[in-house]
Amino acid sequence: MLQLICCLLANAVCAEFSDDIVYVHEWGVILLDGSYLRAAGCPGGYIDEYGCFQEYPMAEVTAPVVYFYGGECFGDFTVSTGAGSFTLMDPPPDTLVSRSDPERMEMAVWEGIIVKHEDPEARQSSEAAIMPPAGQWMDCFSWAAPFWRLPPANLIFHPASGYNDEFIYYESSIDDPEMFLGEYYDYSGEALVFLADDGEMVCVKMTVPGECDASGRTLSDLEILTVIGSWGNGGMLPEEVYGLWRTWKPLLKTRCEGECLILMLFPLTDRQENTVSHLSFVPVENLRVEYERLLLGLGYI
Repeated sequence: MLQLICCLLANAVCAEFSDDIVYVHEWGVILLDGSYLRAAGCPGGYIDEYGCFQEYPMAEVTAPVVYFYGGECFGDFTVSTGAGSFTLMDPPPDTLVSRSDPERMEMAVWEGIIVKHEDPEARQSSEAAIMPPAGQWMDCFSWAAPFWRLPPANLIFHPASGYNDEFIYYESSIDDPEMFLGEYYDYSGEALVFLADDGEMVCVKMTVPGECDASGRTLSDLEILTVIGSWGNGGMLPEEVYGLWRTWKPLLKTRCEGECLILMLFPLTDRQENTVSHLSFVPVENLRVEYERLLLGLGYI
C-alpha cells in the first residue's frame, strides 16, 4: 500500500494549501443501476479473505467523502441534493430541510463546525488508522475508513454531536435518472472498463462511444490511479484518489469475477455533478473557499 502511494506522490504535483483559503475536497461514485441512482462513497458490506466484496443484504451506504484543507476556520457546512434525498449522514446534521416543489431538493446543514490543523506528530499511525469512524454509522463503512484517513486533511469537530474526525460523510439517492441514461450514460470521452479475463478482473482504457477491446493492454493499479487522478484536473490529492480506488476495487472485483459483468467507470460532467449535490461552506472568518470535486459514474455495459 505505502509503495503504491509513494509512486503516486512521486508523479504528482505537491499541493500547497494557503492558510488564507479553505479548500473543500470531495470524491464519490454514482452507482448507475437501472432507474435507481445512488451517490456513493462506499458500498455497504465487507471484504472477504479472497479480496472480494460481500454486500450486506439490506445495507445501502451511498455517499461521497468530504475533506477540509487550508486555513483553520469556524462556520456552517451545507449539502443540497439536486433532485433526490439523503439516506445517511455522519455526523448527523443540525438541520435537514425538505422541499416538495418540483425540484424535490433536500438541504442538510452542519452548524458551527470547527476546522483545525492536526499536529503532524499526533497523526494516527498506520496501526491506529484501523480504528472505525468516530460517528454513529461506523458499522457501515468501518472497513474503508483507514483509506479515508490517509490524506493530510484538517480535523473537523461538530459541536452538536461531538464528532471529531478528518471527513464528513453523506449519502443520497437521485430521483431523476434521465441525464445519466442513454448510450454509455450520455458520456463521451475516456473511460475505464473492468471485465473478467480467465476468471481474473482486468482493466482496459477506452474512448467512448466505441467498442470495448478486451484484448487491449490491461492497466496496473498504478496506471488506473493515474487515470482517475487525471480526471480530477490535478486538484485531488494522491491519497484521496488512492482512497477512492481501494474503497471501490473490491466491489468491481466481485461484480466482474463473481457475476461476469462488464463495468465502465468514468468522470461525471459538471451538469451531472450538480444534479447529484451542491456543497457550500461559509466560514465566519470570511476566508475564500475553493471546491474540488471528483464524482465518477459506475455502470454496466
